[in-house]
Amino acid sequence: MSKKKYTVLMPDVISNPDLEMTVFDEQFQMLTPNVSKVDDVPLDMLRNADAIMGWHTLRYDSTLIKQLDNCKLIIRIGVGFDNVDLKTAGELGIAVSNVPDYGTTDVADHAIALLLGFFRGIYAYADSVINNQWDWHSAGPLKRLCGSTLGIIGLGRIGTATAMRAKGLGMNVLFYDPYLVEGVDKSLGIGRCYELNELLAQSDAVSLHTPLTDETRNMANEDFFNAMKPGSIFLNTARGQIVDPGALYNALKSNHLSAAGVDVWPTEPPPDSDLLIKAWRSGEPWIKYRFIHTPHSAFYCQEAWQELRIKGAMEVKRVLHGEKPRACVNREWLVNPRYLL
Repeated sequence: MSKKKYTVLMPDVISNPDLEMTVFDEQFQMLTPNVSKVDDVPLDMLRNADAIMGWHTLRYDSTLIKQLDNCKLIIRIGVGFDNVDLKTAGELGIAVSNVPDYGTTDVADHAIALLLGFFRGIYAYADSVINNQWDWHSAGPLKRLCGSTLGIIGLGRIGTATAMRAKGLGMNVLFYDPYLVEGVDKSLGIGRCYELNELLAQSDAVSLHTPLTDETRNMANEDFFNAMKPGSIFLNTARGQIVDPGALYNALKSNHLSAAGVDVWPTEPPPDSDLLIKAWRSGEPWIKYRFIHTPHSAFYCQEAWQELRIKGAMEVKRVLHGEKPRACVNREWLVNPRYLL
């Protein structure tokens, strides 16, 4: 008797699923149309897919999900899952998973790298040497990193990894996360703030590590930045839509913040029309060496890229073989899971 065949659809980003096929065997067929719009995915692919391995390009709204007649699992190949309608998927019996741990250390390293770049004047010093200036005053007054305070908003996997790195550098670490149980601060040897503004007022640098939810969308707004300690540094390696870019522009332009380093933006790539991006790209003197933007790359290194794709494929294989998903993010809405039928 022949084994059941499974069809796995990866609609975006990847054309050659070479890493995924090291996990799948002859039971699995992968389809990779590599599109940038939902309308470009053939309807029969959507209806026949046993599982969807989706990246960040497409939005899995209720209209799309209702076309997934045969789907048991949507796995978001990454940490964030804000482009998937979790409730609709769950009500239709479709489990939704993510790959939560593949880039934990890499994103934490990136956040610390941005922090060090400002604290040690790396961006200004490098430019001064290129311009044949040999002057340690060229970066302006620098504050000692050891003994400074880093405030972390969201103490999940990445927030915790960032906290441990900051502690290793001799920083004082505070965190704000209303969803964590009591005692986390004691087990990690860091400080806890129960009010967001309490953390903002005490921190020499603030680093965002929250998911994008209705609660966190535009959380970093005018009130947020006004509550930050004057002369402090803002970092975001989480999600771009957590930050109001106009409010960040005002906080930097007014010199209330000394610097900001980000890896994400509400619209990616950032548009030239954005005030802060426009000022930065045109080299306006007031923003020079005070702002840096990397291309949503905090997660990336060769090892993380491989781990991400392989772990995603392993979750698909488990679920299609009838096993419980390990990284399900829509359990509260999931009824009559299709993978059990």
